[in-house]
Amino acid sequence: MNIYITLDYEIYFGENHGTVEKCIIYPTSELIRIAEKHKVRFSFFVDCGFILKLDEYRKKYPQLEKDYIAITKQLKYLANTGHDIQLHIHPHWEDSYFNGERWIIDVKRYKLADFNENEITDIVYRYKQVLTVLTNKTVFAFRAGGWCLQPFDKLKKVFQQNNITLDSSVFRNGFYVSENYEYDFRTAPDKTIYKFESDPAKENKNGYFTELPISSIENSPLFFWKLFLLGRKNPYLHKPLGDGKAMPAPGYRKKLLTRFTNNPVSIDGYNAQLLQKVLRDLQKKNAENMVVIGHPKALSRYSIQKLEEFVEQNKENNNFTTYTAQFID
Repeated sequence: MNIYITLDYEIYFGENHGTVEKCIIYPTSELIRIAEKHKVRFSFFVDCGFILKLDEYRKKYPQLEKDYIAITKQLKYLANTGHDIQLHIHPHWEDSYFNGERWIIDVKRYKLADFNENEITDIVYRYKQVLTVLTNKTVFAFRAGGWCLQPFDKLKKVFQQNNITLDSSVFRNGFYVSENYEYDFRTAPDKTIYKFESDPAKENKNGYFTELPISSIENSPLFFWKLFLLGRKNPYLHKPLGDGKAMPAPGYRKKLLTRFTNNPVSIDGYNAQLLQKVLRDLQKKNAENMVVIGHPKALSRYSIQKLEEFVEQNKENNNFTTYTAQFID
């Protein structure tokens, strides 16, 4: 089976956004350690808007110059050692700024679809360009910030213009609506790869785009109660390495704690203990692909340990791979 370990490379977007060192650089260095020890490679979806904002402000603020150098150095190293660097867009950076002490993050326009056609064209071009110049690699795959890929009709043309041919944002039966962001993947097929045209959650066998969805799992409320309790009981092991806090998601925690929910398969925190179960379930279905999502900022000592165990246990009989290795090389 092809196993994709994918990471959304970003800081937090709440009022406490955390530091680059603890949210990105250090946890990613732990991923590099695992990859090099076990001779596997991972895929990083890089929040390009943040890099552009750092570049805009770094000459004025020395601490941002330090952050910019650390991030670009790490990304170049990842690219040069065979990891995948692909496009991740959080367009709220267009409305956010640095006030001399911290980032003031405005999420009123959190989705690409919140912008007009000309703005979307400009954002996608600039964000892809910064990655292409930085890595000198082909950038063709996309993951939407907050999974907010719909309505895709507003993005279709500009993606074609910029040769973005593969998406990896969908997770089957995912659904969420809030004031600032939303996604609805309830119509996505039960497949680990498919073509689409105008909606990433609807298969079109003649579609221009390829969807390689994030693997999904149905969790009981008990799972999340255990997650939260373990975090309080043993914070050293289960607390996220990132030192920020997630942006508010009204009603989301209550939903997790009170009903069965469909979620992406993740290496964030306690979620990592489900990796082996998901792999067994996919193997029983003779599935071709397993896509796992994670965020360096949300990794914990526990999840890093479980990820390494998962890689070590399965690297001989499965193909830990990247988007570039499967679709470009």
